[in-house]
Amino acid sequence: MPWWLVPNLVALDAPLVAAAWQRFLAARFAAELPVAATVALAAAVWCVYLADRRLDARRGALDAERHRVAARHPRGYALAAACAGAVALSAATQLPAAYWLHGLAVGLGVAGYLAAVHAAGGSALAGGAKELLVGVGFAAGVVVPLGVEGVPAAAWLPSVAAFAGLCWLNCRLIDRWESPGRRPPGLDGALGVALLLAASVLPVAVGLAIAASVVGLLAVHLLCPRRPRVARVLADAALLTPLFCWAVP
Repeated sequence: MPWWLVPNLVALDAPLVAAAWQRFLAARFAAELPVAATVALAAAVWCVYLADRRLDARRGALDAERHRVAARHPRGYALAAACAGAVALSAATQLPAAYWLHGLAVGLGVAGYLAAVHAAGGSALAGGAKELLVGVGFAAGVVVPLGVEGVPAAAWLPSVAAFAGLCWLNCRLIDRWESPGRRPPGLDGALGVALLLAASVLPVAVGLAIAASVVGLLAVHLLCPRRPRVARVLADAALLTPLFCWAVP
């Protein structure tokens, strides 16, 4: 296993993406953001991803390499998920009560998603609904500080909706690379075009970050059709565009 694939297989890229977008959106919409909120989000995201992969492996869903790795190291994944959950709870204790209320709402949604996928064997989320819910849940966790700080929803909702669509596209493409031929062609391209059009009417920095990520994802899709490992790593790297758009006015 190449060293550069390890962060992807143990889901370290997901909390990095969540933290980058949380702080980026909070800065764009002038919302105060405690460091503890970012620590809690990153740890919670890592906990959920590790638990999700461990549960996938447990129910025998071993088509993807990340699930096979989880199946080979069940105790390691369970221990890491427990530690990440403990860090998330510890960081959350340093936050105001409003963060707990918003976080609880997101947590209940994530719990419902995990139940639908694992308790029902995935049958409750057919037809691409799983990837859509992952995108929506990921964006909902990232946007908690904007709701807590009272930023008007009309100001940030279009940007967060576009980010949820971006996460959805990311999940759809990764699923396509890991299961070639299972999805009909065309919808991913249409989603990418819709996101590019949406980016043109968003605040400049946010629109630029969304558009750059979409272009990056579609470029990976076109250039790495037979290299799923490389494509998975680059797909998550393509979502780190806030790091390059931070200084855009």
